[in-house]
Amino acid sequence: MTSIRLAGPADEPYLKQCIESAYHEYPRLISRGSAPLERAANAVLEQVSNDGFAHIGAVDGQTVGASWWTPETDEEMSVAYFVTPDARGQGVATKLLEAGLVEAKSRGMRSTLVKTHPENQASIALARKVGFEPVVALLRQAL
Repeated sequence: MTSIRLAGPADEPYLKQCIESAYHEYPRLISRGSAPLERAANAVLEQVSNDGFAHIGAVDGQTVGASWWTPETDEEMSVAYFVTPDARGQGVATKLLEAGLVEAKSRGMRSTLVKTHPENQASIALARKVGFEPVVALLRQAL
């Protein structure tokens, strides 16, 4: 049975681990080493703690993933998420996104956006499944 709950202060170590794991799957950060990865995770965790929120997902009582929501503007939040590989395909990420959308709306948000790697077709398909639509292509060049 899948359960979703709002994260609290005691969940910060697990949430940081999920953020790092999600970023670890992003090749540019891996190639730069663990220090940039940790800095990026700490920055996101600070945003979540200050102005955002997070959800923790579990299957049969075992914690298997999280979503984290951070403000982009006063009316828009961005979301990223991570589910452990062995728990993927069980609907955890779907429930994390659905719960987060309800929470974001209750906080007065008018829109949300998903941040995912462009090659992560499973994540893109999931976002589309719960109602997200592509609106822009963002390209970056490291200097």
